[in-house]
This record gives sequence, structure tokens and C-alpha cells, in this order.
Amino acid sequence: MNETASTSTLPQLAAIFRGIKAGRHWCFGDAEYSDLSGERFEDYKAFFAQLELTLHRDTRGFVYATADDDDYKGSNLITRFVVFTAVWVDAMADEGADIGNVLFAAHQSVDDLPHLNAESHRRILDQVGIRTLIDLNDTLKSFERLGFLEWNSEGRFTLTAAFNRLLDVCRNSQGATTEPSAETTATASTLSTPNAEEDSP
Repeated sequence: MNETASTSTLPQLAAIFRGIKAGRHWCFGDAEYSDLSGERFEDYKAFFAQLELTLHRDTRGFVYATADDDDYKGSNLITRFVVFTAVWVDAMADEGADIGNVLFAAHQSVDDLPHLNAESHRRILDQVGIRTLIDLNDTLKSFERLGFLEWNSEGRFTLTAAFNRLLDVCRNSQGATTEPSAETTATASTLSTPNAEEDSP
């Protein structure tokens, strides 16, 4: 094992590995972020390379991992995330709203989401299994697991800065008004949960 990637020099290794298995994206404010964004980043990257995982730090500073498998494709869950986000952006654009302010507003209610208001959006969401408010709520709970939002004690949510990763994927997809396609799925693979080994380092 490379000396720079030894477990003794990586104090957050176990927590980060658990996050990678869950598909987590780290950003400022996360407990492990200072380790991942600082001088130890290359050490973590070297360690996870031994597990055929690539640790990334994008231009916004977000840190995430992907599997080193050229044939690896986005999962149905990730495709759902991208479609959910694209429909939300499209609905806000239709209303002429400030998309950034709406998406990142604090303490939002699931009941107020616009996803199911328009027939065209309902048809798109139906393709990825989102048909009811319960489905919307379940999707947001999955977002929480990946670090894209936080819930408060009143059952309202606030998106975190890491949600910008999904917006980046949407910008590289075909757009919110088209049906989910192979291109959307392939682009979503950059957000997919790596198929890591189950044993913690």
C-alpha cells in the first residue's frame, strides 16, 4: 500500500468509505469535507484508487467518487434524481421564477412542489415512477441520504450546496421537457453510487 494512502494518515477514512457506498457528495459544512478538500485529498484519492474507485473534486469544490468501470451506467434511482430536478427547473422557468432562489429557499414543503401540476411534467415523472406526493417525498428522502438536502423538525427541507451537482448534470442532459433517454441515463452515471466492495477499509 502506498505510504501516502495508508489508513493511519486518513482519520476520516471509514466515514468517507461509508459515504461513497451511499453515493454521497460532500460539500462545505459536511464533517468530512475539510479532510477531503484539503491536503489529504490526494492521499484519499490514492487509497480509493486501489479499490477501483476514483475520487473527484469538481470546479465547485464538491467531492464525490465514481467506479473505474467504462461500462458502468447510471442507476434507475439516479435517473429519477435527474428527471425530478429537470422537471423542477422547467416548472420554475415556465413561471418566470428566479430558479436559484426558488430551489435553494429554506424550509420548503413537499406539498408546494410544482412537479405534479402540469400534465406534461406528470407524463415525464411517470416514466421514472414518480406519480404522487408520497413518491416526491420518498425521492427527497433519497436526496438526503446523498447529502443533497436537510430536513428540519417540522418536516420541511432545505437543499444543500451539493445539489448543484444535480443541476450540472441537468445542464448536460437533453432538457426537462423531453422524455428520459439513453443520454440522460448515461449523463446521470457521473452521480451513480459506486459498486464498491461491501467491506469497510
